[in-house]
Amino acid sequence: MVEATPAVELDGDDRGPIGVTRVANDVVAWIAALTALQVDGVHAMYRPGGQSIERILRRRVAHRGARVELRDDGLRIDLWIVMEAGANVAAVGAHVQRAVGDAIRRMLGLPLEAVNVFVSEVVFT
Repeated sequence: MVEATPAVELDGDDRGPIGVTRVANDVVAWIAALTALQVDGVHAMYRPGGQSIERILRRRVAHRGARVELRDDGLRIDLWIVMEAGANVAAVGAHVQRAVGDAIRRMLGLPLEAVNVFVSEVVFT
């Protein structure tokens, strides 16, 4: 469970934080996976060790192609993707890393230790 404690003011009263916001790891994984799927060249998410039919995942269970760990220095996100043939592996990987990092910072305001992208398969469409 990822935790963020933003400072909140109530009616101009500067009392500091009024509570804690917790975000489930699956929510972080969903954000990361859906962001990765929007990058050109990414065909789908890949579920390591999955059944042969379920192995390549589109949106319904896309977060299973992502793993989130909370570490001392921030979040570590591992993504397994299926690329489209002809796409530049290094460029797509870097674009996924930037896009996911930006989305996590913008939506959750959490520090990132790493966004690792693993190309697990290439699809010829």
